Amino acid sequence: MSLVRHRMLLLLAGVLLTLAAAQSMSAAEPIVARFEDAKRPEKWAVNFGHWEPKDGVLVCRQLDKDNHAAASRWQIPLKDAVIKLRLKFDGATGFHLGFDPAPGELKKQGHLYSLVVTPTQVQLKKHKDKADEVSKDQTLATASFKDTAGEWLDIELRTEGEKVSATIGKLAKLDASDPSFSVAKPTVVFRVIGGDVQLDDVQVTVLKAAEIKPVEKKAAKQD
Repeated sequence: MSLVRHRMLLLLAGVLLTLAAAQSMSAAEPIVARFEDAKRPEKWAVNFGHWEPKDGVLVCRQLDKDNHAAASRWQIPLKDAVIKLRLKFDGATGFHLGFDPAPGELKKQGHLYSLVVTPTQVQLKKHKDKADEVSKDQTLATASFKDTAGEWLDIELRTEGEKVSATIGKLAKLDASDPSFSVAKPTVVFRVIGGDVQLDDVQVTVLKAAEIKPVEKKAAKQD
């Protein structure tokens, strides 16, 4: 084998190894919750409402005694991620999938943004600053479709830098962006309004992790 050919083969082998390593590093493994066990996944905390596995799905229900939407958080720190899940409305009028900003990331109080789904509509909504009396929620994208109550919906939400995209099966696709969306997020937030929702096959693939600084716990519940 000539010296030139040998060097070319070595160079090609180096390139292939580099590509393989890059692909391995970028191919994050999803964190999956399928609710086949009697308990919720580790680090899935309930703030309000009923969030209990039953018959292989997570039954999510707003409770009258709370006087508040059902709310729970899966503690997975991230900046960029893809969240996939299966959702069925079983009496509920609304479901939110979204994020809060990590403490100290923004000069605002309250949620960051949410994908807001009803049996007939979906919205990407940037949430108001609760510290500002004149601040209001902003609907950045919306779509309507036929009534899907009682049907399983495949939901995907991708948050990457300032951009957000969401798909509801083959029914709708939404895109939005805002500079504040690129901040670190300590949890994935789930909320249910009125009645029951069933969740299954929840998957979180972290594309860019976040280091969340510990903060002093507050006595009040998060919403």
